[in-house]
Amino acid sequence: MPAARVRDPDELCRRLGVRRALNAMGMPTILGAGTATEEVRAAVDCALRISVEIDELQASASRFISRYTGAEAGCVTSSCSAALAVAAAAAMTGADLARISRLPDAAGLPDRVVLPLAHDVNFGAPVSQMIRLSGARVERIGTANHCDRHHLRGALGDGVAAVVYVDSGDVNPAGAFLSLEDCVELAAARGVPIIVDTAAGPDVRPFLEAGADIVVTSAHKQMGAPTAGMICGKVDPVRACYLQNYGIGRAMKVGKEGIVGCIVALRAWYERDAGAQGRLWNAVARILARRLPLRRGPNPYSVVCSLPADCEATAQAVANLLREGDPPVWVQRADNGRRQLWLDLRVLTEDDAETVAERVARALARPGKPSEDVDYHDLYWSERRLLGWPDWK
Repeated sequence: MPAARVRDPDELCRRLGVRRALNAMGMPTILGAGTATEEVRAAVDCALRISVEIDELQASASRFISRYTGAEAGCVTSSCSAALAVAAAAAMTGADLARISRLPDAAGLPDRVVLPLAHDVNFGAPVSQMIRLSGARVERIGTANHCDRHHLRGALGDGVAAVVYVDSGDVNPAGAFLSLEDCVELAAARGVPIIVDTAAGPDVRPFLEAGADIVVTSAHKQMGAPTAGMICGKVDPVRACYLQNYGIGRAMKVGKEGIVGCIVALRAWYERDAGAQGRLWNAVARILARRLPLRRGPNPYSVVCSLPADCEATAQAVANLLREGDPPVWVQRADNGRRQLWLDLRVLTEDDAETVAERVARALARPGKPSEDVDYHDLYWSERRLLGWPDWK
């Protein structure tokens, strides 16, 4: 890429030879998660121009995390999945540097991590795989649609390092599972820490207030930081997490720009004007509604578009056609049974909404056939596409 200064996102995409996606999907990793505000970008730019002591910067991050979440301490990692692996490692080693240096060889350490089977969701990789990166053994309990107190009680024997509880929309919504409060009560009675993974969640505070020892989240989704994960919780387990930077966490370290961006985004997120945010979503929804048959979704940042009765394509085919177009448009969900497309408003600008509305309206009127009509979801698993990388045409 030429050395001349890049002036705007469209110019950046032209220089790199990539297409800018119009994101009505939300904040999945496949689309680079959230977007950063000017305040965050300016702070990151400043950080990239100076040298700082990383341990000192992380201590500052801990203070900010404590201030805004109520946690005793916190630190920043390269991602939420890294935070999960680090937290599992910390549960086995504590703040013992000798143990930290041994992982992933966990021989002789408490190395069993208990995970409800239904919480072993795939976010691009399985939750259990992230835990196993630490050297821990994962013990799944319950079934895909059921997990009771007795399942956890029976698993809390010798050698258990932690219990992992996953807060995710991918957990079976029709299932019956023990609550976080149940997990905390049972695990605390045996001195076992609880780790909560709320990667895409908007707020860590309810999980901390419920008694979780460690909560991990993605800073670059809801909060709009550069790619980073955030660990927060009680000071001793957080310290044990941070010390993994001198062990397996070294492969997952975050740079100064990620730490600074997380701090600034954290502050902005917890001080945000929720009313202004809602007004922007409403404005984007009104623009879309000028061209599309819409109704509001179950939350304030989603809308649902019904396919016309005369549209012969499936919702999945329309979604794939939009994704394959130029510019690509990614929608949140394609529901073939109800013949609906779901659109997430959180990352769309008003200018983007104009183009999205035009593209969706055209696709509904003249749907055509996508070149690859695969199951439509936020992972976009197409074996043909994955195995053909990087030689895409």
